[in-house]
Amino acid sequence: MTPKIDIPLPAAAACGTDIQRSGLGRPPPAPAARPIAASPAALRPPSREAVPSSRQVSPAGPLPSSADSTSAPRAIVRAPDLAPHALPTDVCPARRIVRDLRPRARVLTLASGKGGVGKTNLAVNLAIALAGAGRRVLLIDADLGLANVDLVLGRRPMGDLAHVLAGRMPLGRIVQEGPAGIHWIPGASHMPAVSAMDEPRREALLDGLTALERAHDFLLLDTPAGIGRGVLHLAQQADELLLVTTPEPTAMMDAYALLKAVAASGTEAIGAVRLIVNMVTHRQDARRVHARLQEAAKRFLGIEVGLLGHVFCDGHVGRAVQKREPLLVAYPHSQASWCMKRLAAGILEGSEGCWQGRFAFFRRLANLFARGSR
Repeated sequence: MTPKIDIPLPAAAACGTDIQRSGLGRPPPAPAARPIAASPAALRPPSREAVPSSRQVSPAGPLPSSADSTSAPRAIVRAPDLAPHALPTDVCPARRIVRDLRPRARVLTLASGKGGVGKTNLAVNLAIALAGAGRRVLLIDADLGLANVDLVLGRRPMGDLAHVLAGRMPLGRIVQEGPAGIHWIPGASHMPAVSAMDEPRREALLDGLTALERAHDFLLLDTPAGIGRGVLHLAQQADELLLVTTPEPTAMMDAYALLKAVAASGTEAIGAVRLIVNMVTHRQDARRVHARLQEAAKRFLGIEVGLLGHVFCDGHVGRAVQKREPLLVAYPHSQASWCMKRLAAGILEGSEGCWQGRFAFFRRLANLFARGSR
């Protein structure tokens, strides 16, 4: 039986630190001032430069003007250290969005536009290859209509996202462990809408997904075919879009149509875009496909498309699917497996930490869906 992985969800109230930083919290009353010795030096009011940076003037009204400079000196007290839990809860604004700079996973969205180009097989084997390189990988089957990551992995899920949205299972119960130690979340058909969830459950789900995002190094999303709204949101908000196609003209046209739909929201919101050419008979095929897509995308869309690599047309891929085993597990020394490892190495060679300045992925995604449902 596949082990269950219980991932604790973070506490619901977590905005105290952000309020403290914004200066909205009121510090507790200052302690009574110590008496000052009655000496001529002590009776002179301290200058602003003489006050140490670690001390503050007790907040007892507005700052005195220059005319009041000869008035009685104020007592100098040390500003108390405010713990996050010491702030009153009534000053915490609702739905305040702050930039979270804690380490999080690098989000890779695999999209194709056209179905049948081997996108799911690539997602599964890339996850295994990255985990084999010592990275913590979470694979999410985002194809909510025809989810089949479980078939490629040869695993029977204990639950799926539909059980979580319906409130029948916690998120940690459906996170499964796969080959090479990867974690994966199965998709589901006929999922209830997220908008149908009440506010506490929706926030708990987002907190759980954000905790998973921070607990892994890579987050891979296997998206459905087409250019639906969900696919476009996943492609736009990812740190890197891995565009999958084949040398067939129809697959190339659909890949360009997907890029065009993604660029409609503005190219500044798109992360890096790299191309994977699957089912090639020669590496020159991949270079030719990349040259055509790159020229059209740069000229008409203003998007730079890099070439991540290619995968040769290999009969071992079909045989691994028939065995319901990932290619890297069933035939690790095949030509297609070698290509998968090369793709994973190209991903790892990317600049480290260039995606860390953005908001958490699932929070950004939830905001997009919330605006679209209005």
